[in-house]
Amino acid sequence: LQSVGGQKAINLTADSPEADREPAFSPDGERIAFRSDRNGGGIFVMGQTGDGARRITEQGFTPTWAPDGRQIAYSTADVSIFPEQASDGGEVWIADIETGRKRMLLQRGSQPAWSPDGSRIAFRGPGSGSRRVSVATIPSAGGTAVQLTTGEENAWSPAWSVGGRLYYASDVGGSYNIWRVRVDAATGAAIGTPQSVTAPTTLVGH
Repeated sequence: LQSVGGQKAINLTADSPEADREPAFSPDGERIAFRSDRNGGGIFVMGQTGDGARRITEQGFTPTWAPDGRQIAYSTADVSIFPEQASDGGEVWIADIETGRKRMLLQRGSQPAWSPDGSRIAFRGPGSGSRRVSVATIPSAGGTAVQLTTGEENAWSPAWSVGGRLYYASDVGGSYNIWRVRVDAATGAAIGTPQSVTAPTTLVGH
């Protein structure tokens, strides 16, 4: 943990000898969900200062919080390295923080990202080719997924802004870049044409 204006980082998982990664702050900033390899691996939740870490699931990667802080969506696929090339064969699940009760939302997807209004979850899913991946959304209650990118290029790592735009990484045009597009909350479809946010670079990961 490091404050935006600070220079000293604090190790919140110093008591764990295993890999701890993919942290995600809860909406109120009081808790952090993360992936840990401890005790066989899974999604854990701890206080913002690293206290009281407890297991929520026995598997999973890239946790994302529901806006009300009561649920977490996660994927069974590990796409931490080269997310534009990894398999899209994971499932997306939703777990209740208090009870641990789980339900499967999606059979093929990874890198879930919960929308600010709670209505939809963006994710990285299969594209048009055998090695391509795309960005799509699905109602958080379950339903039909709507693809936001063409599937002809790779697109991955979706992240919502407070205003309802969806940001993602893509290699459209042959170069890596960050893109954004407005999303209709009711339908999940893109509104308008995606816009590039950064200049092309040699590599964009998450």
